[in-house]
Amino acid sequence: MSQIEPAKGGLRWVGNRANPALGTPPVEERVVLTNNSNGIFAGDPVKEGTDGCMLQAAAGDAFSHVMVSVKRYRGSDGILRPGAFLPAATTYTGTASKANPLATVILVIPVDGQVFETDVPTAAATQTAAEALIGQCVDVVVNAGSTITGQSGVTADTVANFQNTTVSAQLRLRAVPEYGMSGRINDVTQTYWKGHFTVHEISTIL
Repeated sequence: MSQIEPAKGGLRWVGNRANPALGTPPVEERVVLTNNSNGIFAGDPVKEGTDGCMLQAAAGDAFSHVMVSVKRYRGSDGILRPGAFLPAATTYTGTASKANPLATVILVIPVDGQVFETDVPTAAATQTAAEALIGQCVDVVVNAGSTITGQSGVTADTVANFQNTTVSAQLRLRAVPEYGMSGRINDVTQTYWKGHFTVHEISTIL
């Protein structure tokens, strides 16, 4: 029995590739520059600029971290608060440093060695066809995140755009997971099936 999975969005941590028993991801605190151009949502890929600050990665960008949540940001009302996502154009005064109590700080997972689940928005012809994509690479599609739930809208690109590992692409498919005690609850012949990926292009400082 198969089941259609709803679109969840974002890169969702699954585990550590070298140590599958590790129950929690490594999490770092990183600073975002004031007046950030784009909002950053839970599950968004983020990259590090030359200033050491984080910003949302676009499709095709190498990236180094995945956003978990916001430790603090200064709202338009001047109040510091945590959040599931960071609104665009969030401003603060002072230096872009964790030592500055007004600076925007987000919690992120470094991607090296980690496995993430994300949605594949187009159907594969069969289970065999989906499993044939294992080892291939694909970019992400950066859809808008939800300002209600704070969840990223990022998905993998379409099945047609998976390519061999000699090309430049952001993610590498490692597994097609199966869920449930009986039957397959991850129907690859439906849209938004789930894949387990590692990051193929890991960025250093831009």
